[in-house]
Amino acid sequence: MEKVGTVTQLNGYPIKSCSGIPVDSALCTPLGLKIGKSTDRHWLMVRANGDFVTQRQYSKMALITPEVRETELAINAPGMPTLTVPLEPASDKSKAMKCRVWAEKIEGLDCGDEAANWFSTFLKVEGLRLLFSAADLPRQDVTRNKKPDNPAKPGDETAFSDFSSYLVTTEESLAAVNERLKEPVVMRRFRPNIVVSGSPAFDEDNWLELKIGEATCLLTTVNPDTGERGSSEPLETLKSFRCFPKFGTSPLFGVHATVDNSGVVKVGDAVYAKKK
Repeated sequence: MEKVGTVTQLNGYPIKSCSGIPVDSALCTPLGLKIGKSTDRHWLMVRANGDFVTQRQYSKMALITPEVRETELAINAPGMPTLTVPLEPASDKSKAMKCRVWAEKIEGLDCGDEAANWFSTFLKVEGLRLLFSAADLPRQDVTRNKKPDNPAKPGDETAFSDFSSYLVTTEESLAAVNERLKEPVVMRRFRPNIVVSGSPAFDEDNWLELKIGEATCLLTTVNPDTGERGSSEPLETLKSFRCFPKFGTSPLFGVHATVDNSGVVKVGDAVYAKKK
């Protein structure tokens, strides 16, 4: 392995598509970055039919900010009272609800009417439900994803992430994108879990395996400050130089990763990579 940089950011996203939580240190687990007793993307907002919703449909989700407390997740949004939900809700399969994240059909524990009404009121959308990925409910099997170069191994799972439990990006790649934009974007647009600095732009395309601290890993268009949908940037610019035939028309930024060995990762940790 060779050193490819250092960690400059760590971000957890307890609720899929809501605001993230920057931290200086976190536990990397196979199911996602763990902050206190909260694991990345273990809460999901769905319609009454179980279909997941994100900032793609409701850009104001960017203004929903979770806070991890000792035993509960506190959720805030402009003009709304604080909502709290338990970090470790009691298992009750009678409250399990079938849901869908892209093509994956899984289940989540319904967090109740108070949470549902809170999200429906803030987003002005009727029928929303908040689900939690409980340990005794089915999760996504990452090996079933048909994306090219899927590094997942049997047993790799994720809760409500789009693909795998981690997205790793680099500061240099963002700088290369911003050089092509009239209005630069911040890294939060891409919602990464781990941000690295110290490699050439898009060097992450060549990474097969990462070692960061105690952990080893196998390897968008809403303004996060205003919750408003702007232009199609940076997506359109990315399409102009970051599309590859085997991935179709979707441009690439960053790399997905699954964790083989859990461990604590800190901002400032050296990052080592095994390359293709």
